[in-house]
Amino acid sequence: RIFSLGKDTGFQKQCTDEQMDLLKDQEVLRKKYETDEVAPPGASLTATIISIINHAAVNKRESHRLLGDVDKVAKKFRIPEKRLWHMKVKALAESEQWPQLRKLGDSKTKPPIGFKPFAMAAIKGNQSGAEIMRYIDRVTVSEERYDLFCEAKLWKRALEEALKLKDP
Repeated sequence: RIFSLGKDTGFQKQCTDEQMDLLKDQEVLRKKYETDEVAPPGASLTATIISIINHAAVNKRESHRLLGDVDKVAKKFRIPEKRLWHMKVKALAESEQWPQLRKLGDSKTKPPIGFKPFAMAAIKGNQSGAEIMRYIDRVTVSEERYDLFCEAKLWKRALEEALKLKDP
């Protein structure tokens, strides 16, 4: 109310309104799933989304609903698609939800962030060579493929990619 009185306080009013909406949504999520782990009180929007995804790993029966709530929150607060995809990949990998990460990667022909973050998540998560290759094979830029092969310590494939690049 105070911010609506001034002419130059539109931005502050909008930020305050969005924060109040987030706090209300966090409370609704906590009540819906009966735990504070879903949306910690006072957490940022990014932390809220990541905590919802992490809770999906713990509560497998509700995971479909939880991941649906992630999309609803992201849409309501106008999170850019690329940022949302990066958050999902990071959170799914950190909570070791590999089947969900695979579904996310397969949900579009070409994800808005490409396949490099998926491959990096699989590499850092010590996934099998086949799982890592699943993502690296879908990376289109040769330099990125070379870097990913090196990161995964797949030296033979890195050498083959280097020869394609004519950079031995």
